[in-house]
Amino acid sequence: MTKAVWVTWEHQPRNRSMAAMLGADLHAIIYKGGRLQRYLFCARKTIGLLIREKPDVVFAPNPSIVLNYLLLTLRLLFRYQFVTDAHFGGVVAYNGNRFFQKALDLCNRWADLVIVTNRNHMEHIGSVGGKAVICEDPLPDLAGYNASNSSSGKIVFFICSFDIDEPFNLVFEAAKKLSIENFNVRVTGNYNKVGIVPADFPAVQFLGFLPEDDYYKQLFQSDIVIDLTGHENCLVCGAYEAMVAEKPLITSDTISLREYFYQGTVFTRHDSASIVEAVKTAYANRDQLTKEIREWKEQVKKKQADRQLTLQTLLDLN
Repeated sequence: MTKAVWVTWEHQPRNRSMAAMLGADLHAIIYKGGRLQRYLFCARKTIGLLIREKPDVVFAPNPSIVLNYLLLTLRLLFRYQFVTDAHFGGVVAYNGNRFFQKALDLCNRWADLVIVTNRNHMEHIGSVGGKAVICEDPLPDLAGYNASNSSSGKIVFFICSFDIDEPFNLVFEAAKKLSIENFNVRVTGNYNKVGIVPADFPAVQFLGFLPEDDYYKQLFQSDIVIDLTGHENCLVCGAYEAMVAEKPLITSDTISLREYFYQGTVFTRHDSASIVEAVKTAYANRDQLTKEIREWKEQVKKKQADRQLTLQTLLDLN
């Protein structure tokens, strides 16, 4: 029987859901020290894992590119198939650095298989000599959170990491206008990393970085979910969670997001007036959007089963 392991150096929901879908044992190697110490600790633990488990297939997310190159090198010794889950950051250099982009392209060329989330990225991997398949995030299992948590009215849950691709200041501007109509905008994420002072934005409730249980409770207490990105080929993680929770989604007006989240969703341009209008539209049509989401989920489950079968067949994991 083929033995597969999924190795990661960080906590990320996609690692859990993808490993479970593919029947790979998940090994999260986490170290919170300095960068060099972290790399040395995690590399040593990874080598020990490979010696102990002797896998036939090794999966790893990218980032970390250091982990990916380590596993590419160790493949020569341990003779496994190496599959990199490129998601978004493993295909395009987020900082635009051409040397980093070259490192990503070489990694994706040398991997036995690259998992991506959209057609554009699959075509890019092919253009650099790699082999890619599409597999969007599996829908998370949130059944344990929705029984005792319902909306208390006009709550907008803004899922944010405060990264450079997220127009959070525009959402905060929109919140000021929405507060006049009694919308309550709540934002999750570590706002300290961008120097935000919550008192400067009285129309926004800053929740900070929440433990998983508290995060999902907030999700189910909301009426509307917002998750935005300036990256064209990024399928934002919060969108999957919103759809599973059957909460009308507001997300960015990009081709990749329109193609995948084609029901139960309101798309917006990145300006405060458009965001305000999107929130009002989503709230006014929330019952119809929720009905569409339920239809969308059934269709996506069938598509995900096809994605799973394709990966298992290619890697002989059946």
